[in-house]
Amino acid sequence: MRDNQTTPAGAKRPVRRDDAMKRFAALSALALLGAPGTASAQNPTAKPAEQTLGTVEVVDFRGTQMFSPKYSRDLQDTPRLITILNNDLLEEQGAVSLKDALKNIPGISLQAGEGNPPAGDQFKLRGFNARDDIKVNGVRDLGNYFRDPFYVDQIEVVKGPNSTFSGRGSAGGTVNFVTKQPFERDFNRLELSLGTDSYYRGTMDMNKRLSDMSAVRVNLMGHKADIPGRDIAEEERYGLYAAYTWGLQGPTRITADFLHMRLDDLPDAGLPTDRNNALGTLSGIETRMAPGVRYSNFYGHTNDRKKVDVDQFGLAIQHAFKGGPTLKNQLRLSQVHNDGWVSSPRISVAANPGGLNPDALTCSVANPCARGETKPRDQKDTGFNNQLDLLFNFNTGTIAHDLVVGLELARDTYENQRKRDTRGPWTSLYNPTARVLGPHTVININNVPLLFGLPVHDGTMYTLKTRETALYLLDTMKLTPQWELNAGLRWDKVKATATRRGHSNPANNTTHEREDDELSHSLGLVYKLTPATSLYAAYGNAYVMSANFDRNSVQLAGGGATEAIVGPGFNTPPEQMKSYELGVKATVAAGLDLGAAIFRTDVTNGRLPGQAPGFSPLPDNKYHIDGFELLAAGKLTERWQLYAGYTWLTNKITAAPGAGIHEAYVKSQKLGGTPKHSVSLFTLYDLTPQFTVGGGLNHVGSVTSGVDPVAGDTTYTVRIPSYTVVDLYAAYKFTPKTQVRLNLNNAFNKKYISQLAEGGAQGIPGKARQLIMTLRHDF
Repeated sequence: MRDNQTTPAGAKRPVRRDDAMKRFAALSALALLGAPGTASAQNPTAKPAEQTLGTVEVVDFRGTQMFSPKYSRDLQDTPRLITILNNDLLEEQGAVSLKDALKNIPGISLQAGEGNPPAGDQFKLRGFNARDDIKVNGVRDLGNYFRDPFYVDQIEVVKGPNSTFSGRGSAGGTVNFVTKQPFERDFNRLELSLGTDSYYRGTMDMNKRLSDMSAVRVNLMGHKADIPGRDIAEEERYGLYAAYTWGLQGPTRITADFLHMRLDDLPDAGLPTDRNNALGTLSGIETRMAPGVRYSNFYGHTNDRKKVDVDQFGLAIQHAFKGGPTLKNQLRLSQVHNDGWVSSPRISVAANPGGLNPDALTCSVANPCARGETKPRDQKDTGFNNQLDLLFNFNTGTIAHDLVVGLELARDTYENQRKRDTRGPWTSLYNPTARVLGPHTVININNVPLLFGLPVHDGTMYTLKTRETALYLLDTMKLTPQWELNAGLRWDKVKATATRRGHSNPANNTTHEREDDELSHSLGLVYKLTPATSLYAAYGNAYVMSANFDRNSVQLAGGGATEAIVGPGFNTPPEQMKSYELGVKATVAAGLDLGAAIFRTDVTNGRLPGQAPGFSPLPDNKYHIDGFELLAAGKLTERWQLYAGYTWLTNKITAAPGAGIHEAYVKSQKLGGTPKHSVSLFTLYDLTPQFTVGGGLNHVGSVTSGVDPVAGDTTYTVRIPSYTVVDLYAAYKFTPKTQVRLNLNNAFNKKYISQLAEGGAQGIPGKARQLIMTLRHDF
C-alpha cells in the first residue's frame, strides 16, 4: 500500500490482510488438481464458425441476443437502443468493475454518494438515477456495493423508460448482468494479472461436461490493489460463482447457481468541494473542486472500512411442452450485508473549528482545514423474486405472434442497525496527515452534544420492506415480411413499509406505509428496409415510487439524532416518465452493427433531490430530456474490431411549483449528472494473427451536482469540467491457448473528477495512469 501522506506520532496504519489472494491461490490449486485433462481453447460464448483466424482465437465485440425471453428478437429487430457488452469486450479491456464496463456506454454519468448510502455503484442513465435498476439475470440486484463482473457472460444496457419489462424504477433504463452458464464441452481458462499500484488479480473459469445431459461451471476471483493516484485507499475482494445445469438436451432444462463475493475495502470518498463558498471561489452559482488541492489527497481515516458479503442463489426451470407453450420459471434469493463506514471530506475556515484538533490547527481562508465525517452503515438486504413466463407461438390469420405472459412476485427487505454519523479529527486541507478514527466520544460545542470518533449502534433498527406483485403481457406480431409490431402491458401492485424500532422514546418508533397500483405500457414498430437494415419507432413509460430505497436511503442511514425515519416525499405519487424514440439499425462491412436514435423523455410528478442537508426534495416538477445516440460494434474488416458510441443530451425544467417564489430560479437551471456530450471508443487491430494493438478513448462533458432549490442560499451547485481519458492496448498470442495482454489505462495521466456527489459535497478523482499485464492460459 502506498502512503504519500505524513503520519503523526502514535497513529499506526492497520496491517491489511492478503486474504483474497491467499484464498484464490488455494482454490486455484484445488481446481488445477481436479481439472480435466482435455480442454478446448475456444471461447465458449462465441460461435465456432466466427471464432478463429487461422489457428489463433479472435474476439467478437458484437452482442446479438438478450438473455430474457421478454425480448423475442435479436437486437437489430428490437425497437429499442440496447447495448450488449459481451465477455470478449470486457476481457480485452481488463474490466474489473461495473464502473469499468460502463465506460463503454455513452450517456452514463458516474456519481459519488454523499456517504449515505456508503460507496457503491451509483450512476445516471440518460439523466436518471439507476442505482436501484441493476439486475442479475433479470432480477433486481439489491445492495449498494461495487460489482465485479468475473462471473458475467454479458452486460445488457437497455436505455429509456422500461417499466413494462422491468417493473418499478427503470426511468432511464436498466443494466442486467447475465451470468456464465454451463455448456456442453470442457473448458478451462486461467488469468493472472500484475500491475502498478500493487495490482494483483487472478480469475479462473472452468466448465466440465458431466454427461450428455449435464454440466457444471465454476468461476473464481481474487483481487487486491491500491487506487492509482490516490493515497491510502485500497480495494480487496474475492468471489466464487458456481452453476449446474441438467437437461442440455431435451425439452426440460434446470439450472441452479450460487454466487458469493466478499469485499474488504479501505474506502475513498474523494475530495471536498467548496459548495458553501468558504474559500470564496464561486462564480455565480457554480464552482469546481476546492482549488489547490492535490488529487492524491485522502481525507478519510486509516481505519475506515467497507466490508460487504454478497450471496445469491438462483434456480431456473424451463420446459417446452410438445406442440404447446414453453414455460420458464426463475427463482432468485439474495442477501447483501454491508458493514462499515466511509468518511466524507468537509472544509472549515473557522479559526477554532471545534472538535478533535490534535495538531492544534488554526483555520482560515488562507489555511483551510478539513476532516472526514463518517457515514456508517450496518445494513442487511434480503430479496426474494420469482418470475414465471409462458411463451406462446401462434397465428391469428396472417399475423404471427410471439407472446409472453408473465407473473412476478418480489419481496425485498432493507434492515439497517443504525449508527449515527460521527466526526473525525481536523487536518490541513492542502497537506492532510494520515489519521486514525479514535474511540467514540461526545463533545459539547456551543452547548450542542456532537459525536466524534468511531460510530456505534444507537439501539434502533430502520427497516424498509417492499412487496410487489406484477402481471404482464408482451406480444411481438409479424404483420408482413417487412413489418413487426411490439406491444406490452404490465400491472404492478407495490406496497412499501418503513419502520423504526428500538428508540428510547416510544413515540419515535413509527411505521409508514405506501401502496401503489401502476399500469405500464409500451409500443414498438419495426420496418425491415432491407435484410440488414431496420427502422423503428418506440413509445414506453416508467414510474418511480417515492417509497423506495434509492429515495429514502439517507433517512434509513446514519445522520443526526432527530431526522425522521422517512423523508416528507415518502407518501407522494410516483414519478411518471414517458419516452418517444425513433431509430435505425444496420449491419455493414465485415459485420459491423450500427445504430442511431433520437429520443425524448417527459417527466411529471418529478422530484428534484435536495441540494444540501436540511433541504427536502422538490416535489411535483415537470421536465424533459432530449437526446441523440450513435452506436457501433463489430468488425470493420476481418482484422479490425470496433466498439464506439456517442450521446448528446439536453434537458429543460418546465415547472417547479414546489419551489414557490424560487420557481423561475429553479427553471433556469439544468439537471445534474447529464453531460451534454459523451463519447466512448475501443478498437483492436490484428497486425499479425499473433500480435494485436489497440486502445480506447472516453470523453464525458461537464456535469453539475444538481439543481439549487433556493436563490441566494449558502449552498451552491457544483460543476466539474469535462475530461478525456485515453487507454492503450497490446496483446501477443504465443499459442492458440496462451497469450499475454498489456493494458495501459489513462495513458497520459489525466487528472479529473469522475464521480460527483448528487448534493455536491465531494467528488472522486478518476484513476491515474496504470499499467497492467495479464497472462491468459486455456488448458
